[in-house]
Amino acid sequence: MSLRIAPDRLRDLALHADRAREGWGVPGCAVGIVHDDKVLFSAGFGHRRLGENAGMTPHTLFPIASATKSFTAMSLALLVEEGRLDWDIPLQQYWPAFRLFDPIATERITVRDILCHRSGLPRHDLVWYNTILTREQLLERVSYLEPTIDFRHSYQYQNLLYTAAGHLVERLSGMTWENFVKERILTKLGMNHSYFRVEDARHAGPIALPYMWKAGRVTEVPFLNNEAIGPAGSMISCVEDMIKWLTFQHRGVLPDGQPLVGQQLLSEMHQPQLVSSPQTPYPEIPFVCSALGWFVKRYRGHNMIFHPGNLQGFTSFVSFLPEQKLGIVVLSQVDQSRLPVALTYEIYDRLLDLAPLDWHGRLKQEVQAEAKKMEEQLQNFKKSINSMDDHDHPLSSRQYGRYEGTYHHPGYGIVSIAHTENSLQMKMLNNRLTFRLTQTARHTFFARYDDTYSLHIPLSFQTDQEGGIVGFAAKLEPAEKAKEIRFTRM
Repeated sequence: MSLRIAPDRLRDLALHADRAREGWGVPGCAVGIVHDDKVLFSAGFGHRRLGENAGMTPHTLFPIASATKSFTAMSLALLVEEGRLDWDIPLQQYWPAFRLFDPIATERITVRDILCHRSGLPRHDLVWYNTILTREQLLERVSYLEPTIDFRHSYQYQNLLYTAAGHLVERLSGMTWENFVKERILTKLGMNHSYFRVEDARHAGPIALPYMWKAGRVTEVPFLNNEAIGPAGSMISCVEDMIKWLTFQHRGVLPDGQPLVGQQLLSEMHQPQLVSSPQTPYPEIPFVCSALGWFVKRYRGHNMIFHPGNLQGFTSFVSFLPEQKLGIVVLSQVDQSRLPVALTYEIYDRLLDLAPLDWHGRLKQEVQAEAKKMEEQLQNFKKSINSMDDHDHPLSSRQYGRYEGTYHHPGYGIVSIAHTENSLQMKMLNNRLTFRLTQTARHTFFARYDDTYSLHIPLSFQTDQEGGIVGFAAKLEPAEKAKEIRFTRM
C-alpha cells in the first residue's frame, strides 16, 4: 500500500510533542519518524536533567529497556538462517543442562516458545532486579521458579527466559550476546551509537538521566544495572540509531541493499504467534498478539508491529506499520510513562489522516485508575496494621531476636533478617534490597520497600513444634496464581 504524506501533517508537531511532554511531567524525550527510507522527523525535547540546560537531541542516549528483545530475536534468526538453530527444536538439544521447574516444559520448550512468551512461567522479576549475579548464575535459578499456568497454554511475559535465549546465542556462536549483536546487527546497520552498559554509554555521549514519580513529583533515581539480563532489556540507543532499526524492519535490507536475513524469515518474526491481550479498553485496538521479539496488533484497521520498553527511570515505544513502511520511535525519561505510546498513536493518526482521538486524555484516565487502585491497596495495608487483635501487640526489642537470621530459597537466594532500632529489616542479599517489616498479626508482617518502586509484600513466619522459627513465606511474585515463595532458615 502506497502512502503519501502531505507536509502539513507534520506542521506544529514539535510544539505539540513538547507540550505533551510537559503535560506528562517528563523532563525530556526524543521522537523519530521514518517513511520507507526517508526520515520525516527527528527531534529532542526538554532536558537531560532537571535544572540543567543540556537539551535533548536525536543523538541523546536512552536505555530502550525491553525493546532490546527484538534484537535478541534477530540474533537467533541469524543462527536459524545459518542452519545452526531451529525455532521449533527443543532447547535441550542445544543446551542439555537447561532446566525449568516443570519437567515437561524442560523437555519440550523451544526458542519459539520463549520468544512469544508461552512458557507458563510468570515474571519473577525480583530474582533479577538489581542482581549482583552473573548471567549464568541467574539462569541456574530458573529451574526453582514455579509456573502459574500450563506450558503453552497462554501468554505470560517473561524476562528471565529472554535472558536464556540470549545465552543460547552465546553457546551456539562462541561470542557474548553483546558482541554478537554489535558485530552481526548494529555495525551492519550503521547503528554506531548503541550500547549495552550504562558505563559505556555515559563515556560515549550525552545520556538522559532516570526519573520516577515519587510522592507526587518527578524524582531522579539511580541507573539500574541490568547487564545480567542484557538480552531481555539492557540496550541503550538513540533516536538516530533506532530509526535505522525501523527502516530495516519494514524494508528488509541493509543500507547497502543486501539482506541481513531472508525476507521469509523476517516476515515470520512479525507474524502473530499467540494472543497476549484478547481485548483492550479501546475499540480501535481490538486485540494484541505476541510475535517473535515483537508484538502485533490492529490499530484503527492498520497492522502495527511494536515493542514497548520500561525500565527504572525510562520508557520507550518502538513501532512500525509494515504495509505503509512507516515507523515511529519515542524514547523518554520517567518509567511507566504513557507519553511514548500516546504520542505514537497521535502521530500515526496525523500521518494516516485519521480522525483525531484524545489519546493523552484516555491514557491519563488509565493512570488515574491505577493510582486509585494503588492508594486502595496502601489503605488496606494500613488497616491491616491498625486492626491487629488485642492479644497481638507490636514486638518488643527482645522479641525481635526469634526472627533474626539467614533464610534461603534456591531461586531467590539468601535473605537476612535483623533487628535495627525499633523494627525488623529484611535484606535480599543478591539484589541489595532492604525491606522494613511491619507486624500485622502473630508471626505475620508486611515487607515494605520504597527506595525506587513501592512494594508491599505479605510475609508470614513458620514455626516448628517447639515454637521455633524455621522459615517464612512471602508473596514475591504478584501474578494472581503464583504461590508464596518459601524460604528455609539456614
